[in-house]
Amino acid sequence: MKKRIKIAPLCILLLLAALIVAANLWRGGSQVQGIRVDIDYCGADTLVKPQQVSDLLMQRLPDVTSQRLRDVDLGQVAAVAVTSPWLCRCEASTTIGGAVVVHGVQHRPIVRICARGEEYYLDDKGYRVPLSPLGSADLIVASGNIPPRGKGLKQVWDLASYLDGHPRLATLFDQIYRDSRGDLFLTPKLGNHIVQIGSPDNLDSKFINLLAFYTRALPQAGWETYNQISVKYQGQVVATRKQPRKEIKQ
Repeated sequence: MKKRIKIAPLCILLLLAALIVAANLWRGGSQVQGIRVDIDYCGADTLVKPQQVSDLLMQRLPDVTSQRLRDVDLGQVAAVAVTSPWLCRCEASTTIGGAVVVHGVQHRPIVRICARGEEYYLDDKGYRVPLSPLGSADLIVASGNIPPRGKGLKQVWDLASYLDGHPRLATLFDQIYRDSRGDLFLTPKLGNHIVQIGSPDNLDSKFINLLAFYTRALPQAGWETYNQISVKYQGQVVATRKQPRKEIKQ
């Protein structure tokens, strides 16, 4: 009796294993039951919809839905899906029901570049991402003397990335501008002034000084008193007052 009690669980396990193998063999020999696309938007605005990726796959791999499941090259499916310019990663798998599933991750843009007749996004890793026909992402906009690559573009990305990492701070500004000398400026949503950042170095210190000026000096002087506030130089806040308008005598 003791031997039977020990052998019975082993037989059950072997039977289950055999059923699983048989099910996989049957599933692998069945025809693909469609393609499904799931996209992780990483909290960003939607730049691409699952149907667009499905259409891309059917255009580039038109025979995939007529194949047996075991014959589908999942690596190829993922490689084709990630050619969508709005996706940064893709994986492909199959379901028990016989569908091919593409798991995509969308780029997460952090700034919109409008310079030299071009418009595009930079994502949180610094990759260039085209605009989407689905509409514009709600992001800070950068313009001015911004080269398409190199140090100047990285400076803009560095500042945008810093703001992206400090959401409360980011809500204060809606534009970045880079002048011909390479200085960076921010346009705040409140007030009629610009903030000169200079280079994207020592940003912690620069924004601490700027916020201190905002909370201590501006409420007393008034938000319309200055046309420029500069934190370009280490440990300094230099505010330039607006010049009073001169009356024209007739």
